Amino acid sequence: MKPKLDDIAIFVAIAGSGSFAAAAKALSIPTSTVSRRLAALEATLGTQLVRRTTRRVSLTEDGVAFAERCRSALEEIESASAALEPQDGPLKGSLRVSAPAYICPDVFGTWLLEFASRHPKLSLELRLSNVEPDLIEEGIDLSFQVGPLRDQQHIARRMWTFPYTLCAARRLVEARPDLLAFEHPGALADHPCVVTPPLDKWRFERGADERFTFVPGRRSVVSDDWRVGASAVRMGMGVGFLPHVLVETDLGRDLIALDLHGWRPAPRELFAVYPASRQLSPKVRAAIDYALSGRGVH
Repeated sequence: MKPKLDDIAIFVAIAGSGSFAAAAKALSIPTSTVSRRLAALEATLGTQLVRRTTRRVSLTEDGVAFAERCRSALEEIESASAALEPQDGPLKGSLRVSAPAYICPDVFGTWLLEFASRHPKLSLELRLSNVEPDLIEEGIDLSFQVGPLRDQQHIARRMWTFPYTLCAARRLVEARPDLLAFEHPGALADHPCVVTPPLDKWRFERGADERFTFVPGRRSVVSDDWRVGASAVRMGMGVGFLPHVLVETDLGRDLIALDLHGWRPAPRELFAVYPASRQLSPKVRAAIDYALSGRGVH
């Protein structure tokens, strides 16, 4: 007997949420139904997919392998169904979006909420992280990422550029006044730097054809959280190469932008990324277009 598609969808929901109750809530069905349908699926397949304890559930080795393949298949079905929806019809279903935490509250927060409010049948799930997500594994429909992009297997649409600022706390500049006299980024090698991976190579440009990449050697603070990095710079712990949006309100007061004889931080590009394995669904297309039309929010 072949397994039922509904049972597989319930199992994938369990695998993604980590509990029967969470899966039941996401699917709007009773928890008892989740447990019963999982048992039926395991009986049909002749293998145990989930280990049950009093507090949580975990996947068996067979469960992990089955979940990975079924998740992709269900996403393909959802994508194919969405592609058949009328282009001028209401957007519906779920839309999972990821974006860097350091730009979302100020840049995307406003337009994402406005976009969702215009489409009441659309369920928006927003995940904030400064780590590039695995779009397939995490079921992300649309990911906003700052380049250069490391994963080239997906489709990326260029959105706009983000300026960066080389800056230091006023207290650090007062203690090290030579920071204001540098004529080249390489002179930063003798000064403490706040580094925010994956941006651990600072790219500078001067004019139309001069480029220089600086790799900080004296790393006073290393954090993959951009806001933590910005706080460390404000505290005078080192020079920072940070998104302008994070520091613009402090420039001229607590922070000083460093001028390196015409050398300026190279801007980075923002991309809208979605899985190449899926057709561009109407809801993803609409979200990208709305983001472009709402550039004024940033």
